[in-house]
Amino acid sequence: MANADNDSTARFPDAELKARAAWHYYVEGLTQEKISELLGIGRIKVHRILAAAREEGVVQFRISDTVVDCVVLEQKLKERFGLGQAIVVPAAADSRNSPMMIGHAAAAYIGDNVNAGDVIALGWGRTLKFAINQLPHRQISRTTVVSMLGGLTHAQPLNPTESAWDFAEKIGAECYLLPVPVYADKPEQRDAFMSQRSVQDVVFRARRANIALLSVGSFSLDSPIANYGFIKPSELEELKALGAVGDILCHFVDATGKTIDHDVNHRVCAFPMDELADIPNTILVSGGREKVAVMNAMLARTKVSVLITDEEAAKGLLGL
Repeated sequence: MANADNDSTARFPDAELKARAAWHYYVEGLTQEKISELLGIGRIKVHRILAAAREEGVVQFRISDTVVDCVVLEQKLKERFGLGQAIVVPAAADSRNSPMMIGHAAAAYIGDNVNAGDVIALGWGRTLKFAINQLPHRQISRTTVVSMLGGLTHAQPLNPTESAWDFAEKIGAECYLLPVPVYADKPEQRDAFMSQRSVQDVVFRARRANIALLSVGSFSLDSPIANYGFIKPSELEELKALGAVGDILCHFVDATGKTIDHDVNHRVCAFPMDELADIPNTILVSGGREKVAVMNAMLARTKVSVLITDEEAAKGLLGL
């Protein structure tokens, strides 16, 4: 462990050290002792850095100084994928905190970039839920939030319907929900659900969106889709054998972004995947090494305007 008064072990320049310490403390919620171990500096120096960060205005509603390495990654991502903007947050010391940290950055971006008259088509996921939870209440006139997915019939903490409603409540928007389950039991039931007038009205409103706010799901047993029992373990194995790397709007896709030809994908009640490219501004909010493959698929499948992610995913996307 670093000596409390010995700064020679610090691995980062002063400005970057200050930004990283502030991020880990105020956003990730780590203790000063843990930050000391993580950054290789003494606990007394951690305390001094955090005090200086407050005095100098580094810590405001959000952390204003951006970590240098993240800035480099942001520029490389913009160049590689033709993005209008990339936002990369420091990697979490505990990977379980990654959705919360990315969500914090997404909330700041959304708060600054949703304007009067916007129509926002919304996906779902843990990271988006964190982003919505951290949005400040701010009434934005003439805004509309439209869910791009059906809902859960069994109440769960993570639900497309709840996410859309919470988002709309935060910004004072009208809210439209797809009044059908995420997955129908059979493809023909899915077709019947999606042909209903009320459902077509919501899809029509989503088509008029000028912003799509999306996340992607990793292909793992820890994903919400697997945990909530939408799909049988045998179906997950079949999808994996067919090359699935994860899901976009609950559609399982391969590494190129192509939708897998499987019964599961024929039962999804959601906004049509092929029409994502028609929404002018698509914001992808996802991160973690486990999502690199499906994020690559999303970037290949449709035009993403803004990517909000973390260092781990950014490096994976860039092959670093």
